[in-house]
Amino acid sequence: MNEAIPFLRRCHRTESGTAVIWPFLNVEQRQGALELFLDNNALTRPQWLSELPENLLRDCVVNPWMAIQEQWFSNPCFREEPEARINDWIDNLARYGVKFRTGYGSDQVQLIMKNEKALRRQFSSVIPFVAIMKNLLSQKLSVDESLMRLTEMGQTDIPRFMGAIALTALGVALKKQQSFKFKSDSKPAYSYLSSFLEFQPSKKDESDYMNVPYLRNRAGDLNMWLMLPVLRQLGYSIGNHSTLATGDKALHRVIFRAIPPVMTHNGITSFSVAPDELPKEVFDRVIGVIDNLQPRATSTPGEQLARMKNVFSLAKACTNDQRERYALDKVFSEWWLPGHGLEIEPM
Repeated sequence: MNEAIPFLRRCHRTESGTAVIWPFLNVEQRQGALELFLDNNALTRPQWLSELPENLLRDCVVNPWMAIQEQWFSNPCFREEPEARINDWIDNLARYGVKFRTGYGSDQVQLIMKNEKALRRQFSSVIPFVAIMKNLLSQKLSVDESLMRLTEMGQTDIPRFMGAIALTALGVALKKQQSFKFKSDSKPAYSYLSSFLEFQPSKKDESDYMNVPYLRNRAGDLNMWLMLPVLRQLGYSIGNHSTLATGDKALHRVIFRAIPPVMTHNGITSFSVAPDELPKEVFDRVIGVIDNLQPRATSTPGEQLARMKNVFSLAKACTNDQRERYALDKVFSEWWLPGHGLEIEPM
């Protein structure tokens, strides 16, 4: 890995709360042409664009693909007239000088409809890890007990999603040091993760337990963190021209800062625990979990299916709430399984 770039040199925060992030730990900010990926909030509330320095906006290509995908999966009103909704957003972005090619909205709708099963599978792959993290952080166990359980789960025959496992270990370790604050941050790091995992029954179709909307919404946020490394592994041109904009505080205050992706020479998805950002005790605990797990070579479709079944079963075993087990079964059978073995195809 090249030199680790401090997070505050890879992040530009606007006054309204949206952050523009160069996500890779070892990739410096670049002057010149950028591709800027937007999350849902950055797309639907674009006033933050007026707060960016002119040198960032110049020659900037805005890519709302991730936000459009999340809207398709979570918003029935969007699915009723997706092209019109996309065109409305494009018109709003145009007020800030952002340009799109003719037919962009139609092309995005065709692309997502053509690949819906594969995209749902990719989108939902992180959901069992969300459930495991939520349950481990909710249980009244010591830090050592929780990390031991996480390590034991990670050593079973499940997908080795190192980033998601490291994030869970981080949450558990920070739970013991809830007063810790990152440099230049006024709030404790744990408070952002705690708020991120809270139930929000007053909105987003959520309830006071892990139902499908809860799992889907948290996966949508985490996929902003996971997606650029995954796209690069799939062959998309991701590099020092690639940035993303998010208003989610858990993402830009903690997750991208503490568990950033790493730009590798072979394109394989990789995450790191950022040096010099965390207290030594927290850093050592997270590294202790990851060091006990060995990355796997490329797996066969049969192995992928078996491992995903296993991790969903582990997530179900973490909860005694039958409603949560039902939600996890529903995600696996209706979101993940139909797209198994399918590749995302271009237009």
